Amino acid sequence: MLRLISSLVPAVVVTFGLLSIMVILIKSNMEQPEDVEEFKIPDIAMPDREVNEEFDTSKPDKPEEIDEPPPEVPEPEFESPDLDNSVAIAPKVGVNVDIGGVGGFSSDGDYLPIVKVNPKYPSRALSRGLEGYCTVSYTVTTTGETKNIQEADCPQKVFLSASIKAAEKFKYKPKVVDGQPVEVPGVRNRFIYELAE
Repeated sequence: MLRLISSLVPAVVVTFGLLSIMVILIKSNMEQPEDVEEFKIPDIAMPDREVNEEFDTSKPDKPEEIDEPPPEVPEPEFESPDLDNSVAIAPKVGVNVDIGGVGGFSSDGDYLPIVKVNPKYPSRALSRGLEGYCTVSYTVTTTGETKNIQEADCPQKVFLSASIKAAEKFKYKPKVVDGQPVEVPGVRNRFIYELAE
């Protein structure tokens, strides 16, 4: 009980003090504000001005004529590299179409090559400086694509894979018989692999 009374006394004092401060603050704010001197902002008037437009019609001065032309710049000289040990060969690959297989040209409805892709020169053959050829045979489908690509005449097998991959990308206008596209088997294509000099 003594503890309760001892805690209530400070609480009552604090509460009374807070209430007294609030009353003082409210009374001070309820007073009328002091008279403030009023002043009027003067009107801003722009004077009337006459605008004149002027155009510069004078021609610019001509540049001075140059008596002497600029000096000629000498051509740069390049040292020729020593090619004794290095191999500087550019591959040259040719496509030779042999259309003499079964179903060759006989009328307006025969197949025609549209897209011929050169094969990639095999790096193994390029490093050895090998040249040669490779002939592959295939069937031209009714959609103008190639299928059943096989070796026909390829003395150096290093060129076979590149030739088959190139022949897979060929596109043809298919052969048409009685208004219907037909497959043409036995079409041959020779790829010639040469190194440029």
